[in-house]
Amino acid sequence: IGEQFGMIGGMTVLGLFGVILWRIYRIARIAQDRLGLLICSGVFTMILWQSFQNVAMTIGIMPVSGLPLPFVSYGGSHLVAFAMIIGIVQSVHMRRLR
Repeated sequence: IGEQFGMIGGMTVLGLFGVILWRIYRIARIAQDRLGLLICSGVFTMILWQSFQNVAMTIGIMPVSGLPLPFVSYGGSHLVAFAMIIGIVQSVHMRRLR
C-alpha cells in the first residue's frame, strides 16, 4: 500500500485500523456480560498486535515472522477467520440489550 499510494494511503489504512479498534473497544465497554467483554478484548488485542507486528516488520524494527496484516495481506483463510471474529464482535454488540 505504501508503494502504490504513498504516505496518504498508508496513513489511511492505519486510520481505518484505528476506527475498527475504536469500535471494538466501544462494544467491549457496553457489553452486558463478561463473556462479551472477554471476546471483544481478545479480538481487540489480536488485531492490535497483528497490525503492530506487521507494520513493525515492514519498517524493519521487528524480525520478520510472516504474520499477515489483518484484512489487507493476501491469505484466504486468514481473511475468513478475521471476518468471522468481526461477526462475533457484531453479535456481542447486537445482543447487548438482552
